Amino acid sequence: MAKYQLRLKERRISERKRLTGLMPGRFLVNGKAFDAKPIDISSHGLGLIMSEQLKEGTTATLTISGRDIPLEVKWVLPDFGKHDLWRYGLVCMAMDVDLISEFTAAGCLK
Repeated sequence: MAKYQLRLKERRISERKRLTGLMPGRFLVNGKAFDAKPIDISSHGLGLIMSEQLKEGTTATLTISGRDIPLEVKWVLPDFGKHDLWRYGLVCMAMDVDLISEFTAAGCLK
């Protein structure tokens, strides 16, 4: 009997890097700081988990060493069965910012 393997097509343009779970700065939405745990990152994308529910299209700011990095929520999902947590995919709106470099410099890459 032949073995079949289901392969899902990767929709991401660039590879994701795993993070330590430490945020290298403040994560703000409308000027209010939120406790968010970063999960993975690419050059222009950030995956994170938090208890507050945001809508797709919400803009946020990640402040690292006094530099404001604009982000936008691209997708939202419940976090794999964990109660009251949400998983987010955000995109960096500043094309001159490399999120991998920013998180690496802060010591937040695994």
